[in-house]
Amino acid sequence: MFILPSKAYVHREYPLKDVYKAIGADKKLMEASKNIKKIYIEYVFNQKNTNLEVKSVKEIHFYKIELSDFHVPEDFILALDKKDKFQVVFIITCEDLEKDMTAPKRINGEEVAKAKYIQSEWMKIGDDVEIPVADTLDELYCFLYGAFNEYKPFKGETLENYIARSNELRKLDYQISKTSMAIQNERQSKKRIEYNHNLNEYKERRSYLLNPRRTENAEIIESV
Repeated sequence: MFILPSKAYVHREYPLKDVYKAIGADKKLMEASKNIKKIYIEYVFNQKNTNLEVKSVKEIHFYKIELSDFHVPEDFILALDKKDKFQVVFIITCEDLEKDMTAPKRINGEEVAKAKYIQSEWMKIGDDVEIPVADTLDELYCFLYGAFNEYKPFKGETLENYIARSNELRKLDYQISKTSMAIQNERQSKKRIEYNHNLNEYKERRSYLLNPRRTENAEIIESV
């Protein structure tokens, strides 16, 4: 899905049996992932080959997994993700289609965040997106993660802040929708006033979070 620089290209195949051993796969996991044909480490992004500043994100690894059918072996992917201490993007291919998926690790890099994998739809291989100019590996990963997210990262926004902001925006969307419906169905004027007050607060907070020029920790956050 992404147009990635050749200097980060690796394309090194890993024998599946070696990967199973490395992740401690049991029979159940191997059976659930038997549609995996091949697995590669496809790209590696680090400070050396990108000249990007390093903050919380030290490296980004892209794994390419070729499948024999369209069942995505998420338990296998999660196990492999946990084994890699860096941020990981998975490129899943089947026939002439691909989908990309990622789940940000915690900032300490020790475990995959509990959030579900965010992923693209199945797309034709070759329908690629250019990655924008970034100053840090954090910004680069924020873009990759945000490509599948309704809410995009701001320029200079840390991964931790971006995840927190996008999660809060999704929660606010739910609260706004739920409260708007409650206002329509409520007959008591006192309750309607209360709901309208809450709705205005949700909308005000949402507008604040979407403002690329807002002040955050005494710094101006700019949009990508």
